[in-house]
Amino acid sequence: MTENRWVSTIHWRRPGQQTRSQSTQSALMDAAETLIMEQGTEATTIADIAARAGFSVGTVYHHFKDKKALFLALFARMTEEYAALNRAASDPAQWAGASIADLLAGYLEISLNAARDAAAAKAAASAVVADNPELAAHYAEIQASSRRILLGMILDRRAEIAHADPDAAAAFVVDQMAAMLRARVDPAQRAMALHPIDDGTFIENVVRMLADYLDLRPSP
Repeated sequence: MTENRWVSTIHWRRPGQQTRSQSTQSALMDAAETLIMEQGTEATTIADIAARAGFSVGTVYHHFKDKKALFLALFARMTEEYAALNRAASDPAQWAGASIADLLAGYLEISLNAARDAAAAKAAASAVVADNPELAAHYAEIQASSRRILLGMILDRRAEIAHADPDAAAAFVVDQMAAMLRARVDPAQRAMALHPIDDGTFIENVVRMLADYLDLRPSP
């Protein structure tokens, strides 16, 4: 799938300058993410993480008090990356001249790219939340924040919506798009699809369907 002009600069994780200590911590967290996705939190040990990252067990304990501290650091990193992605995606300058159809296509593409690029991070975060229920509300909030941002940008362009109730219609569209995305990125759900299609065709079909529901008209 080729990125469109609206989202070509928006990515899940941007590598930046890191100190040696930060680089080591990142490598350890990367290893932990992968292991959690492969075998879960309970089966993932400090020794496993050290071996996967190519460091000693002592190095892990130098940077993290214990396994739980490392896993909580993973969760914190994921939430920070979500926030950075949302900031980039909600910058009005990013969408200057974009129509609602452009917004819908961009949101779908950003979400599918993030699902691919952040598969390990999201799997690890979900596992950490399962082990630490007190994080569930925060996790749900960061997942909902991008939908609220999108809804606000759609309603800023309400002049394009010919539906009788633009506010309710826009909220319904955002909710339904989120549900379709969940089904799209869930391997079990995707495997049950009656008509498998590539991501580009998926985006095109979803945007056409939602645009028809909103009864979109050219922006004034």
